[in-house]
Amino acid sequence: MLTRREFGQRGAALLTAAGVRLPLWERALRPILAPANSTERPLLLGVDYYPDQTPENLWEEDARLIAEAGLTNVRIAEFAWSLMEPSEGKFDFAWLKRSVEILHKHNIAVILGTPSAAPPPWLTEKYPEILMVNSEGMTVHPGGRRFTCPTNKTYRKLSLTIATEMAKNFAETPGIIGWQIDNEFTLQQFGRCYCKYCREGFQDWAKQKYGTLDSLNQKWGTAFWSQIYTDWSQIPVPLPSNGPPNPGLTLDYDRYQSHANASFAGEQLVMLRKECPQHFITTNSVGAPFDTLNLRELFRDLDFVSNDNYPGFAAMFMEGEVTPERVGRSSAISHDSMRSVKGGKPFLIMEEQSGKAGQPSFGPQPHPGQLRLWAFQAVAHGAMGVNYFRWDTARFGAEEYWHGLLNHDRSKSPGFDEIIRTVAEMKALGREALESSYVAETALSFDQDCDWALQIQPGHPKLTYRDQLVEWYGAVAGANTGTDLIHLDEDLAKYKAVFAPVQYVVSARQAENVRNFVRNGGMFVAGFRLGAKDESSQIVNMPLPGLLRDVMGVTLKDYVPIYTEKVGVTFEQQLAGPEGRCGLWADLLVPQSATVLAKYTGPYEGAAITVNTFGKGKAVYIGADLDATSLSRVIRSLLEMAGSKSEFTTAGAVEITRRRAGGSEWVFVLNHSNEAQKVTLPGTFTSVLAKKSVGRELELKPYEVVVLQRS
Repeated sequence: MLTRREFGQRGAALLTAAGVRLPLWERALRPILAPANSTERPLLLGVDYYPDQTPENLWEEDARLIAEAGLTNVRIAEFAWSLMEPSEGKFDFAWLKRSVEILHKHNIAVILGTPSAAPPPWLTEKYPEILMVNSEGMTVHPGGRRFTCPTNKTYRKLSLTIATEMAKNFAETPGIIGWQIDNEFTLQQFGRCYCKYCREGFQDWAKQKYGTLDSLNQKWGTAFWSQIYTDWSQIPVPLPSNGPPNPGLTLDYDRYQSHANASFAGEQLVMLRKECPQHFITTNSVGAPFDTLNLRELFRDLDFVSNDNYPGFAAMFMEGEVTPERVGRSSAISHDSMRSVKGGKPFLIMEEQSGKAGQPSFGPQPHPGQLRLWAFQAVAHGAMGVNYFRWDTARFGAEEYWHGLLNHDRSKSPGFDEIIRTVAEMKALGREALESSYVAETALSFDQDCDWALQIQPGHPKLTYRDQLVEWYGAVAGANTGTDLIHLDEDLAKYKAVFAPVQYVVSARQAENVRNFVRNGGMFVAGFRLGAKDESSQIVNMPLPGLLRDVMGVTLKDYVPIYTEKVGVTFEQQLAGPEGRCGLWADLLVPQSATVLAKYTGPYEGAAITVNTFGKGKAVYIGADLDATSLSRVIRSLLEMAGSKSEFTTAGAVEITRRRAGGSEWVFVLNHSNEAQKVTLPGTFTSVLAKKSVGRELELKPYEVVVLQRS
């Protein structure tokens, strides 16, 4: 599981009952108060603020400075449970109301956070049963945050109670515009709970899913190792047991834990819809490759997605050579996945890096231009607003070195002026651009079932879904034609090409969706291990690649984890290039109706890459774990075959995205390098921010961002 600082390393039907009257997206973008006595909704360009950690005699000054900086909103109170409920049932919101009133007086809108991510000491002392148990069976102690069980009914009740009291007290308070439920679900060292309450919850969830024990036993294959269950109460959670756990049970338990967190948020959501129908509701998390949650389930009924963005972690945790391209892609994949969670609707950055960040160690100060680059990159990928973390740097507590806009002595941080410039430029860019749609010609499958199933049985100890996803994403998104991160059971028709690295689990619905996509003219490109498992994590009882073998036009001679052998890949004319290397895995392909595009060299024989014509489209199987250079070249060639090629000629460190609204289009050009770069443009453009014409050659300074529109 990922901690808040580690996530950079790995680089429900409730609304009807709540009586929602307007579509969610319309609710999220409708006018909300700001400034005072005005009905115009502010752009969400703000900062995370902690009056609970700041002397009250500084609140007025803070509000004035925040307003003078051009910031429009703050998020507050998400870690203030101890102050709001100092003892059970005794509530004190007077201090918070005073803070909100001061902020509103200065035309600063407020997003309130429900505080269930960090309960007060009185609660854990009185109710120790709410503490989570980690995957080794150890009870997690209080003292940090996110140490509670998502299933425990006592904790759910207490969390809902404090959130309800907040909602009742602030439903009509001027200046409040929305809510953040909890904070960063599962984003801590221990992301899943294995306590007795989760075991009971899992048993109930499994009973609802399977209906009968006979069905469950068949789907999980419990005849193996004498695990047949004859009563629902016998079903365990996958704690250490002197042998690998049942893969079907474990995959379902991962699904249950995601459901438990989503339903925890859902209880607060239903209440907030009832008590505060005029406010938007969201929660914050991080996107791919973070993988403990099914984010579609978490955000399904929330008004919009909120992402947290700390690109500076790349310098601390990224393995291998830290290149500008890799740093840029590590944030881009998160943005693209979060945007895609709700079908491409614009999202909010709830926490944006504003300086040195981390705990207990921290990264370097971003270079001049990087803070602007990182914020604009979020907008380039579909963000409608940015909230910086945080206003003033904490002088106490676990995040003393998570630097904000103000230093510890309340002087301006090194990045302060750059942030203020960025906010002003985003305002100048305007609402139409910030709320426009992202243009994506391609899609990449990001499937938690595949990820979790591969973690349970990777086949090779170094093989991870996350690594493959990031590598494939870099190759696909590097073409600068726009990439969504999707599930294969979604509508694929709008894409020219769909890529699926390590699509280990394939459902019948997904297979039929891919079949129709290719039949109707799309290109589907799959990686090794395609269709090896069904939704119950059982190996399919048919020749691989299972349900998609007709579409791919191949069968597998064998599948091989590679340890010490030297395995190469030679390419046919359509993919002509230097011999490639095969790393961790090789699917040995036998063409049935497919054509060979590459072959293995070394100890293994067989096709390494094939292409099959199926209906009007093409299906490509990349059976080899290609080295990064070869994979990028192959994918770029396949994209061109699919008709997806950027009009812009750039170096690898330059990223280009497009957003569109009606007849308007904005082209975002971002230089992730510390060196100047040139871009060849397909015509004459106007620089929106500089308000000047740009010729066919655009010169970018280090870390520069340019927003273009066609002249």
